[in-house]
Amino acid sequence: MTQPSEPSPAFVQEQDFSARQYRGKRENQEDYYAFADAAENGEHSLERLLLVVGDGLGAHTGGSVASYIAVNAFVRAFHEHPGSQSFRLRTALDTANETIGMITARMPSIAPPMGTTMLAALVSRSQLEWISVGDSPLFLHREGRLLRLNEDHSLTPILEERVKQGLMTEEEAAHHPERHTLQSALLGMPMALIDFPKDPLPLQPGDIVIAASDGIFTLDHKALEELLNFGRHTTADKIADAILFAIRRINYERQDNTTVGVVKIG
Repeated sequence: MTQPSEPSPAFVQEQDFSARQYRGKRENQEDYYAFADAAENGEHSLERLLLVVGDGLGAHTGGSVASYIAVNAFVRAFHEHPGSQSFRLRTALDTANETIGMITARMPSIAPPMGTTMLAALVSRSQLEWISVGDSPLFLHREGRLLRLNEDHSLTPILEERVKQGLMTEEEAAHHPERHTLQSALLGMPMALIDFPKDPLPLQPGDIVIAASDGIFTLDHKALEELLNFGRHTTADKIADAILFAIRRINYERQDNTTVGVVKIG
């Protein structure tokens, strides 16, 4: 009697991983993302995914160009360098930052430097590794709960700490003009803050990994969590569509560019 074959560990595009973008109320789309096959020797193609999201700094020259250049430099460097996955993630980040720096050096001295945030997630069906600089969030939805995994390198955490200490009100923090100012980004200079956990995070069936740009924060944490609770039994593409649909419905007058990448762990 023929034994049933085990399901393929490979991820299926749109079913298991997908991404969508929304320009929002901005003139240009300054986010850029890429999925790449990160399978090692001996693994099935697409058994391991690399998802990279860059959010170009709008106040700087060529934000859309910066995110495009940095994301592509990251993916290329990750594939070209030997070594452990962890080493390749860090090397790819440094390469992306150096690439931004080299291009900035060729620009007129009066122009502000090009810049972008960077979030890279390396995902298999059993574990997740990441490296990030800036405020682009990495979420894990598990068993009905939504958790942000990576650090926020904007001033938001500092303002929230001041609220806890009684130094300002929640309303003052929410409307603070420097709330979204970044403490760290890829500018071609030494990066002040890098979120790069030492150990991979174990994943389990039913988990949903989301890598996004900060435009997703138009949805508050509870709203995003509830949306994922309703959508956890559908496909990755439908989850990404639903998130952007919810953001569009809010119709925020200053809506930022939004990129949402989704990976479902079956």
